[in-house]
Amino acid sequence: MSKAKLAIRILDVLKPIAFLILGIIFLFQSGCGRSGLAQLKQQLNDGDPDVRKSAAKGLEELGANAAPAVHELGQSLNDAEPVVRYRSIKALSKIGRPASEVQEQIAEALVSDSDQQIRYYAAKTIEQFADEAVPVVGQLTKALTDDFDQVRYYSAKALGKIGATASPALKDLEKLLRDPNEDVRKSAESAIRRIEKKSGLQD
Repeated sequence: MSKAKLAIRILDVLKPIAFLILGIIFLFQSGCGRSGLAQLKQQLNDGDPDVRKSAAKGLEELGANAAPAVHELGQSLNDAEPVVRYRSIKALSKIGRPASEVQEQIAEALVSDSDQQIRYYAAKTIEQFADEAVPVVGQLTKALTDDFDQVRYYSAKALGKIGATASPALKDLEKLLRDPNEDVRKSAESAIRRIEKKSGLQD
């Protein structure tokens, strides 16, 4: 192995650790710690939309370290202000797997929010914990007809990761094989293969 390839591999290993350290540094530089995180959670319910937006953005910048705020962020997906909903779903996307605790709220945003960027991040977030997303197969299936190609792409990808339990979505996934977007077609094809394999439908 060349020195360059070895260096790249080392960087790939160290990258998640670096992000974690940066998140911790931000937490303390913001005067946070547990009390600061609690304050941001509280501010998500403030009467001033600018305060709620700033709180959601602060949690977004904390990344995985904002996991204790998943329930508050899930509630913020119903905020009247689109920018608050947007920052909240981005924060949940960066939190990753722990966001599965509020998957029902995320799935509702996926199928009902008028902002396509919010629907996109909702689909992308669910895809991260897809193996736990059986309860929202119906919403993911509905999202396969979304106008935004990235929503269709990540919804199909999530259904493929769910596996056999997502078999009711097969007919809808097959329709995506004729999707005008190549990435969506490939995502649907991969999802169909995975579902059929785990369902015992493949030879």
